[in-house]
Amino acid sequence: MVSRERLRRRETMALRVGGRLLAAGLVIGIGLRLWQLWRRQPVDLGKLDAGVFVVAVLASATAVAAYGLVWPYILRRLGTDAPFSWVALFFKSQLGKYLPGSVWQYAGRVALTRGRGVPTQRVLVSVIAEVTFSAIAAGLVGLLVLGSATGGIACGGIVALGLVVLASRRRLSAVSGRLAAQLPSRTHLDRESLVAAIRAAPQVAGLYVLVWVIYGLAFWLTGRALFDVPASQLPRYVGVFALGWLVGLVAVVAPGGIGVREAVIVALLRSRLGEANAIVLAAASRIVLTGVDLSAGAASLSVPAFLRRQGASPAQARR
Repeated sequence: MVSRERLRRRETMALRVGGRLLAAGLVIGIGLRLWQLWRRQPVDLGKLDAGVFVVAVLASATAVAAYGLVWPYILRRLGTDAPFSWVALFFKSQLGKYLPGSVWQYAGRVALTRGRGVPTQRVLVSVIAEVTFSAIAAGLVGLLVLGSATGGIACGGIVALGLVVLASRRRLSAVSGRLAAQLPSRTHLDRESLVAAIRAAPQVAGLYVLVWVIYGLAFWLTGRALFDVPASQLPRYVGVFALGWLVGLVAVVAPGGIGVREAVIVALLRSRLGEANAIVLAAASRIVLTGVDLSAGAASLSVPAFLRRQGASPAQARR
């Protein structure tokens, strides 16, 4: 008779193999999507400043990594001794955001982290905190655009905060509802974790503000590589990207906000770049960031052994 422990090990192994196969399929799918984006909006490399573009790609990779590193920090604030090497779990789950439904990246993270002994309720709270606080931070950074566009920071602040509240409520409703369908019916939010997340709000939101500044810098560098955008427009480009991401977050039907983010970017920049150039910049930024997601996700599928041991033993990893 097969012991319960052996059955549990077999189930865990089957889940890991299935997860790796699914992730590999997503890598292939995202690669095809990247190729389609390139064919639809090819970048004229003849006019490209190669040096600035390389810096833009590095800045984009830094932004994606910085966003991912905030999540282990949230888990730590919730009481889980999560090593920052768990950013590899974030990279793996990010591949799921290109699937329709905009929930698979979060459901995947819940499953991956649960396999490392973290209570499902705590992971769920960490995901909700990530969505909420990153949306608030994006709205605040978006003031850089709304303030200049309306002629007053106060007016822009009211509009931005309204967008943040709307985005957070709609996004959290969609994410929580779809995640609930993927989780056991007895799963409930942990009150203690919720309180810890609220207490950590200022620090976490502050980290996400820094993340959006890095994203915006990468976006501006991409524009400078293509069209020699002046440095004086850097704050506007930071705000434009943050607003584009925020609106794309609300559009749960668009995988990864594809199309929605680009439409917002074009609408906010066409008066300065021209509509054609704004479309090229939005597409180039999407291609770069999708390539970073693809590369990070693919690399995380073959994490070095010492990082896997670090993830399995957080106490040792922190030493």
